[in-house]
Amino acid sequence: TVPQSPLSERRGFGEVILEYSEQAAIEEASRCLDCDTFCSLCVSVCPNLAFLTYEATPLQARLPDLVVRDGALTREIGATVHIDQGLQVAVLTDFCNECGNCVTFCPTSGKPYIDKPRLFLNLADFEAEADNAFMIVAGDVPTIRGRFGGQTHELRAGDTLRYTTPALDATLHGETLALEAVSLRGEVADETRLPLAPVASLWTVLRGVGDSLPWLPRA
Repeated sequence: TVPQSPLSERRGFGEVILEYSEQAAIEEASRCLDCDTFCSLCVSVCPNLAFLTYEATPLQARLPDLVVRDGALTREIGATVHIDQGLQVAVLTDFCNECGNCVTFCPTSGKPYIDKPRLFLNLADFEAEADNAFMIVAGDVPTIRGRFGGQTHELRAGDTLRYTTPALDATLHGETLALEAVSLRGEVADETRLPLAPVASLWTVLRGVGDSLPWLPRA
């Protein structure tokens, strides 16, 4: 319980809520549920069963930005990706009516139906989104598409990862995401920056959902 001053002493401007002692603070801190790491509360409170918990493989990778100069690609420092949380949550948008129940119960004041990776089964709905939209595609080779900046990116997970955007084709190592080969798809304006960071999002969702939720319908 929070220490408070006695009622008989609340006649001036003294504090009502008192400080914890060092020992009490340690005991209170030990009650932390680590909601930022393990919480799937939105999964349990969704009345439409739209939220899904899946296991994510830890990932650490440094993905460069590719910059077009004189018709060729140069590499520059890009994003360093750390995915340490083993349990992740995605929302199946076909079941979500955006009622806001997940927002009410979120212990971190988030908006899970907007913030979490959003999975689509309908192609038209998927292509209507500008960002944070994912579609796992049925086929012999595990494939996922994502919407980033109003464009569709695709990742195919064969012996290596094949990453395709409207501007480039790239091949990356399946574990380290190290860039192995890349080429432009047609003419791209000079000084155009093409980050490879979306690969990490696509790979995390594809691998996690594919392994944890094999029953989920593919588009």
